[in-house]
Amino acid sequence: MTVSSPVSPRSTTARRAVGMAAAAVVLASGAAACSSSNDASGDGPCATTPASKSDGARSITVPDAEVTVLSPGEGPAQPLTVSPRTDAAQRVTLETSSLEASVAPTSRTENTNQVQKTEQQLVTPITARAVCDDPSSLEFSIGTPTSKDTALDGLLGALDGSTGGISYAPGLVPTRLRLKPDESSESPARSALEQSLVGALDYAVPVPTTPVAPGARWQSVRTVSAAATVTQTMTVTLTAREGDILKLDVRVDETPVDSVFSIPGSDAKLHIAKFSMSGSGSLTVDLRSLLPVSGDLTMKGGRELTGDDPNRPILQQNEFTLTWRKSE
Repeated sequence: MTVSSPVSPRSTTARRAVGMAAAAVVLASGAAACSSSNDASGDGPCATTPASKSDGARSITVPDAEVTVLSPGEGPAQPLTVSPRTDAAQRVTLETSSLEASVAPTSRTENTNQVQKTEQQLVTPITARAVCDDPSSLEFSIGTPTSKDTALDGLLGALDGSTGGISYAPGLVPTRLRLKPDESSESPARSALEQSLVGALDYAVPVPTTPVAPGARWQSVRTVSAAATVTQTMTVTLTAREGDILKLDVRVDETPVDSVFSIPGSDAKLHIAKFSMSGSGSLTVDLRSLLPVSGDLTMKGGRELTGDDPNRPILQQNEFTLTWRKSE
């Protein structure tokens, strides 16, 4: 029996990709004054209101992160006080890319396999503004995204001017994404944008709320629920600090919380026989901005999924890359 499954909001990230083969075969505080005319989509330095909370934007929960300091570092410890600037907007470009290769049985009766490879890449310019009187909220608008996928790229122009917002807990921990794509945009473009932003926020790097010094190490733990629910453990090292600018090295390991792989859009489940996913990267954070200034992260891994016949597994290799850079 074969089933086809809709795209999951998290399906393009490396650890959450449902996999075409798996889906196809089932068995088997610094608030400063700002002009009252400014909002997220305008040219002002800050957003006067968190408009995305009341304009009908789709609201998506981001997994919370629990941060534990492993080592305070060497030298005088200083607080990593997040104080988003309200005198200027932040302009960054987010690029995400996901790759999945799968080998799976073609059917219950045939002793043959099918090989599939899926890839999605998106580059999105973002203009972000902290809410003038609420440093825990950010409003953003996007420019025209681009993609190496020519079919998708032709649909992305309609997303120009789409808006949204992000809510934060202390320590640069995103807790909720709000997204309102332009009404003229089509479903594939909307889905690609949402998946890219969700993937980026799932790998957001938090900072401690207690003072630390250069060389400090801390751990962030999240539980991310999707086709496979995983525990994400992120180990972060503060390699350098210059004023509000932090240089961070990041290592990430993920482990499934159980052996269940649920195929979105159906009641079908597979068994996770083997699983690996890990990666590393570096990040530059400005404590006066809510989004990273620059940086990259690469995750790689694989999994073995089994259905009715454990001797005919589905084998997958996954890769997810994430890059932040200052917009030109």
